[in-house]
Amino acid sequence: MLIKLASLNDIDDIMNFIHHNWKKNHILSRDKLFFKYEHLFNNQINFIIAKKNNDIQGLLGFIPTSTKDISNVFTVIWKVKENINNPILGIQLLKYLENLKGVNTVFSVGINKNTLKIFEHLNIYTNKLRQYVLINRDISKFQIAKINDLKPSRCESKILKNYKITELKNKTDFDDFNFLEYKENIPYKTKDYFVKRYLDHPIYIYNIYGVFFKKKLISLYFTRLQSHKNSKVIRIVDFIGKEKTIFPFADFISRLINTKNYEYADFYCFGLDYKMIEDSGFELVHIDNENLIIPNYFQPFLKKNISIYFFSNTKNISNIKIFKGDGDQDRPS
Repeated sequence: MLIKLASLNDIDDIMNFIHHNWKKNHILSRDKLFFKYEHLFNNQINFIIAKKNNDIQGLLGFIPTSTKDISNVFTVIWKVKENINNPILGIQLLKYLENLKGVNTVFSVGINKNTLKIFEHLNIYTNKLRQYVLINRDISKFQIAKINDLKPSRCESKILKNYKITELKNKTDFDDFNFLEYKENIPYKTKDYFVKRYLDHPIYIYNIYGVFFKKKLISLYFTRLQSHKNSKVIRIVDFIGKEKTIFPFADFISRLINTKNYEYADFYCFGLDYKMIEDSGFELVHIDNENLIIPNYFQPFLKKNISIYFFSNTKNISNIKIFKGDGDQDRPS
């Protein structure tokens, strides 16, 4: 069994493997341009593959948080063929990725709850993202959410002078943001990552908002509209910057969903100041709360609360900051 980093010559075999062993007609098995957008890196393909007799037996894809290095990576498609005579091949693929030159930290977002103990046994940290929602209280009939018990908002009154929020549409709009100030974030995401991931996305359209304080750009929020039937919601999929800006941004997004008649804005995150988020007006979504259902799946639509679990092999747990836009959690299928 040969385990290696994939090359350009492996693209067709990987796409074929995904079609037959992961999901038929998956976007990474049918759209080569999108495949290259996601996984082409310095003339290499960001997949670890295991081959036997020139046939792929298993693979593990990954996405770096920089276009210049692979220091921090998120795993994506991770699959081993059924009934092969190697029960630990999946772990071998992970170990190969961990030991790949240049890789420091590996994350996986969207792992199966049943696998948590396996990763914990491997001394890999696991947890789950929190989902928060800011509800449009002017809507009486929801088509996407299920809201039977609307609690009073616990939004704390804040003086929001000197803040301004502007939609950013060009990469030059990011020039004044100090990405290096967040070098200690795990994973650290570079400007080029954000530009490629959100501004240059070939399929999804993202709305990016900059929060300015006294004309200085101090936070970036990345959002995407999601629709179902005749209704829409805003999904906050990524963030970098000063956490205190959640107050003016929550105020801004609350007015936006009311003006546009959107049902709500939701925000999956890990590693932020949760009290600050809740004080700004967001409500925590509990997985087992049947009176408040904020769907995560739209393709196909599923009216159910969903927990997003993750793992990371970092030891610096306190610096982890993860969002729904990480890995493949906000990717066309």
